[in-house]
Amino acid sequence: MKKRMFSKFTTILQQAVDALAPNLTLQEDFVYHWKAVTNYFIDNKHDKKPIEHTNIPSHLEQMLQILQEEESTCESGSTGPCMEYLLQHKLLETLYTLARTDFPPGMKQTVLVFFTKLLSRIKQPLLPHINVHRAVHRLVKICGEVKAGPAENEEIHFLCTVCSKITADPYLVNFFLDVKKKDHSVEKQKALPSAKSMSKSEFSLVNSLLALSQSADGRVAVKACEGLMLCCSIPEEAAVERLINHTNFCKSVTDRLCHLYKKLPQTLDPVDLECVQAKWGLDIHTDLEDSQSFPGKRNVISFLSWLDYCDQLITMAYPSVASALTSHIRSHFLEAVMTPALLQASETGAILATSYFCRCLRTVCSPLLLNEFVSFVLGVMTTPEPDKENACKIRQVLIDRCNHLSEELCIATLKLFDTLLQKEDSHIIQNLVLRNLLGRGYIQSSEPHIVASDTVVNGSVEETESREVTERDGVEKTEQSTPEATSSTTDSSSTMDSTPSSTPSISPSVTPSSTPSSPVRTEVHKIINSFLMLVPDELKSCAQTTDGDYDVYLRDASRQFSDIAGVCQPWGWPTEPVTEPSYVTQTFHEGTFLSMLMDKFSKILSQPYAVNLQVTSVMSRLCLVPHPNLHEFLLDPFLPVKEGVRTPYLILTKIMSEVKNKTSTDSGIKAKLVQIRQELMGAETTVTSLRRQVSYKPSSEDSSLLEGVIVLEEFCKELAAIAFVKHHASISAT
Repeated sequence: MKKRMFSKFTTILQQAVDALAPNLTLQEDFVYHWKAVTNYFIDNKHDKKPIEHTNIPSHLEQMLQILQEEESTCESGSTGPCMEYLLQHKLLETLYTLARTDFPPGMKQTVLVFFTKLLSRIKQPLLPHINVHRAVHRLVKICGEVKAGPAENEEIHFLCTVCSKITADPYLVNFFLDVKKKDHSVEKQKALPSAKSMSKSEFSLVNSLLALSQSADGRVAVKACEGLMLCCSIPEEAAVERLINHTNFCKSVTDRLCHLYKKLPQTLDPVDLECVQAKWGLDIHTDLEDSQSFPGKRNVISFLSWLDYCDQLITMAYPSVASALTSHIRSHFLEAVMTPALLQASETGAILATSYFCRCLRTVCSPLLLNEFVSFVLGVMTTPEPDKENACKIRQVLIDRCNHLSEELCIATLKLFDTLLQKEDSHIIQNLVLRNLLGRGYIQSSEPHIVASDTVVNGSVEETESREVTERDGVEKTEQSTPEATSSTTDSSSTMDSTPSSTPSISPSVTPSSTPSSPVRTEVHKIINSFLMLVPDELKSCAQTTDGDYDVYLRDASRQFSDIAGVCQPWGWPTEPVTEPSYVTQTFHEGTFLSMLMDKFSKILSQPYAVNLQVTSVMSRLCLVPHPNLHEFLLDPFLPVKEGVRTPYLILTKIMSEVKNKTSTDSGIKAKLVQIRQELMGAETTVTSLRRQVSYKPSSEDSSLLEGVIVLEEFCKELAAIAFVKHHASISAT
């Protein structure tokens, strides 16, 4: 407090002295203040009082004001006498030297403030002047030298000002690259391999920002990261090469990611992990968070925030820099850290690692980094899918774990695949399911089949309220009457029948399915009713008065399909089922992933309730995908398939037949189902709400069948809603 009062007093005293001085020209005034600064060091060599007790800050501020005033009176592009004096007499070089010695104490901070204000307040370009950029470059080098130093705040503001100037004029970055110098002594020895060796090259601006990014002061660290982001985006090849090859940028960023991952809690409820919200730059600690925290939450937030920063860096960086950083993350984080974590034998450790990787996938959005995550976990796709021995090890282990005896590990792995299917990368769909369906080996060749009314296009769902009500009412009526009652839906099918049968142009290797002269087109209301009527009335636990749940499914399906259709739009998928010759095989194989999913779906009456919810979640996610081959395989009950081929509808039919046999003698089955439903869902009645239940305990063996029937009842509604929404989207796009 005393220091502040003394500083204010000396400033006021100095201003009074200046006011009493005779009128001087701007240049004379400028030189006067500069000499007042230099004379201090001549007269006070052994004085150790802090800079706040001197007039140096006041004199430097007066010099800045004079330069601004001079610039305002000069013609644009011209340099006034005061600025000329500053340049010719190398004032900035002298100030750098004073900052380097930090005498009197605090001089470094004062000089940093002066440089920052000079670069930001003066409009004319200063950095191209050698006596400016040389001093600025030297000052850059001493930033971040002292860890947790008193000048950190001034250092980061100075560095960010330099970054903004360079970003505005990228060529200026060349002034901040240390020039490589040949080692002539080596050349004289004619050692050819060593003759190329140079003295150490540096990108000092990046090095200083990296140092400050480790600051304990969160605000300084964030500003340093922002500066690094600007440096990464500079489109100058020399700077790009120097940043990649002559700084620790990639290593430092990746090492920090690995370090933060290793600090994550080793015991954690996956549900808590899903609820954590983390965004780089917004990692703010609050009292509310304390009341909702769990052990290790701060470490989780720190890791996810830094991963989000890496993702943003790669998105904004110059392509070469983004590629280098991505490769570094792949080799040093994914392969070195995540591979052993995901493949470990410990059940508890595998559950946690899978949950962490799943949460990482939710965070990653940049196409380049996402592609590395996807290829890491799924491998590089080949045609057709390789045998297990040749498959990606992590992919195969994860698929096998979906059948693990541990319910928790099974669910965690299914959630990972569910998350993968939501990411914006066509390789995921292609790798997991589509490559096994592009040959259309599931179709019974003697019975050609086309589902025109259900053809899916890559467009958004543009539903109007009146049309939705009209067609939905028609679908609901078919539950109680004949197909003819749905006139509006039938009309829609007729509309589709009148559309041209030709498909948009596609690659030469892809051919549309053979079209018979008079194809029998499946009407959408028949498809919807096939799902809605699979569960007989005596096994329905949902009261007739709550059939409005179907409306909820329609809204959810409409929103979800609109989202996924927008994601898939750029991938150029066909609008009709296609047969790609390179994918045709002698026998149809579902593929490892789809085979596992069908197996899990077939066991819905004997599996734990929570597992069933996750299985149906993954299945519905696939059903929403707007690829026509996938659509017909998963959502067409009337598809003529080869013997032994499984489709969701055929599996559902078989399961319901089994249910009828097991419950045929139980006259109280309906009451039991209603009771179980009330216990499971309470007031909530949709499978979506079921999946949100996190407190429900695993079911006992005797009630698993009843729970399975309830899940099936709701899942059939969900499939019917998806089929309707996709049908409506195809009509809206024509």
